[in-house]
Amino acid sequence: MKQVRLTVDTAMAVLLPLLMAYSLLGEVLHEILGTAMLVLCITHHILNRRWYGALRKGAYGPRRTCQTILDLLLLTVLLLQPISGIILSKHLYTFLPTLPASAAARGIHMRCAYWGFVLMSLHAGGHLLPAAAKLKRKRGLFPASCAIAAAVSLYGTCAFFRRGFPGYLSGMVGFAFFDFSEPRIRFLLDHLAVMALFMTLGAVITAALPAQTGEHGETVSKKESKGGHCNE
Repeated sequence: MKQVRLTVDTAMAVLLPLLMAYSLLGEVLHEILGTAMLVLCITHHILNRRWYGALRKGAYGPRRTCQTILDLLLLTVLLLQPISGIILSKHLYTFLPTLPASAAARGIHMRCAYWGFVLMSLHAGGHLLPAAAKLKRKRGLFPASCAIAAAVSLYGTCAFFRRGFPGYLSGMVGFAFFDFSEPRIRFLLDHLAVMALFMTLGAVITAALPAQTGEHGETVSKKESKGGHCNE
């Protein structure tokens, strides 16, 4: 089961920057990849369904509270994005009745695309702590990994602003702009760097937050690990 989870999560990570390319890859491929992402998201939630049952159990320390808020925000985005995408579909879902809310759906879809990109990256980064703990036990490997993560994150910060993420996230920019003369690989590398930036932020913030508060903190921490949204 753990291997299945890893495969699903890896596939989602691969699709995420590809979906951001949109016009660069063509509308038909975008809809196909979007449908694949929807299937993977549903599969991800089924595999981690115990998270829903664990929401009412145990104490909420700072770390669990922040992770739960992040997951609920991400869940909202993951509901709105495919719904708006299906409404906007020009190829795969043309058999469905046309709805008059296409203008609103376009705005919702684009904002959800960029917020989903950021939130999914933060979410993934928050679950990298077990991997980081293993790296710490390997002498010399952990400092090198931190240095690489810092360098990629620095480049990702530059790409974040160069690619106009602030305007898209804030809603100040209503349309995505693409340079069709630009090599596709550069676009994808920039978005991979932005993803790495927020994954690093997610890992750092999660590590900095106290896991639990109160006398039963250790016990609840174990329950959270078993009932978490994305088990490592």
